[in-house]
Amino acid sequence: MFVDHGHNRSRSASELCVHRNTLDYRLHRVTTLTGLDPAVPAEARLLQAALVARDLV
Repeated sequence: MFVDHGHNRSRSASELCVHRNTLDYRLHRVTTLTGLDPAVPAEARLLQAALVARDLV
């Protein structure tokens, strides 16, 4: 959702029906757990590729 909305945190949070702080926390957790920052376009693509690969397995 975050990538689909052009890395716009407010629009993403609204679409997900969560507070923007909740989205920020979740994005921070993704970075902490994976070492990849979803706010960096190249790293966001790697995260998307990992999700697609997970779905294929």
